[in-house]
Amino acid sequence: MPVPALVHRGIAYTDSAALGAALAPAVAAALDDGRVVTVALEDATMDTLGAALGDAADAVRFLDVTRPARTDAFQIAARIATFAAHAARAGAASLLVTQHQPGLGRSDAYWLRLEAAVDAALSALPATLWCAYRTGAPAYTQCHAEVGSMAEPHRNPGYRTPPDVVRALAAPAVPPAPGHARSWRFDEQGLGSLRRELAALVGGSGLDDDAAEDLVYSCSEVATNAVEHGGGSGTAWTWTVGDEVVCQVADTGRIADPFPGVVPPPVDQDRGRGLWLARALCDEVDVASGPEGTTVRLARRLVRTEPATRQIR
Repeated sequence: MPVPALVHRGIAYTDSAALGAALAPAVAAALDDGRVVTVALEDATMDTLGAALGDAADAVRFLDVTRPARTDAFQIAARIATFAAHAARAGAASLLVTQHQPGLGRSDAYWLRLEAAVDAALSALPATLWCAYRTGAPAYTQCHAEVGSMAEPHRNPGYRTPPDVVRALAAPAVPPAPGHARSWRFDEQGLGSLRRELAALVGGSGLDDDAAEDLVYSCSEVATNAVEHGGGSGTAWTWTVGDEVVCQVADTGRIADPFPGVVPPPVDQDRGRGLWLARALCDEVDVASGPEGTTVRLARRLVRTEPATRQIR
């Protein structure tokens, strides 16, 4: 089986703090080499890595994954790919380090979807991806072209392509909108009205102006996709729950892409960017697509806890 150009390595470890210490020299070398470094690690690993790097830690992007999307692991993959795509456009390669975190309570399928999506999203970018997993967790190695230690990797005979990994898993589901949500039926002629009414409701939800604009724009892009590719019409909802504002769109179409909105589109491509932009602009995006249609759930938090990845639209 062909191995992709992306350097995607699975690294086995036994202790989180020791992993952070072991990563420090490689991360420091990557920074010295001009690479953009993004890490998504357990607290113990991040603390040890940060202490070992000292002031150099300020140049590392520490990505918070303690609130991953409820059903769609692809949201984190898209965020990681966005950072790598930004670096590539600036002429820099990326080093990305992730860690399997069973303490978050996510299923094995969630982590496999995440691994496969990151693999697919970074395949065309100048990036090295190291995925740390505890010794004895072989299920996660199937997504890695290389396995072993940082110093002594070897080709993985059990490697499977990202689409093969995802197709073997049960498709995710997005729960229906609650009964109290404001809803609209829309078609091509109703898109303008939908945008205006969404802007009025979301604008009064407590989100700041930028966040409200991001959410309305994202919902509008998904609704436009529904008109163009999902049967010509759809239904949209919006509501506030807890600390976030949610928009949801459903249509009767089906998305063929196994990684919807995950792979960064070419810079010169005008179409097909809507769902990818939505993933960059929203805190959480869940996508479920099957024979009965497609549902996309978009959310922005009232208080954002990590740097935005707003794109130039």
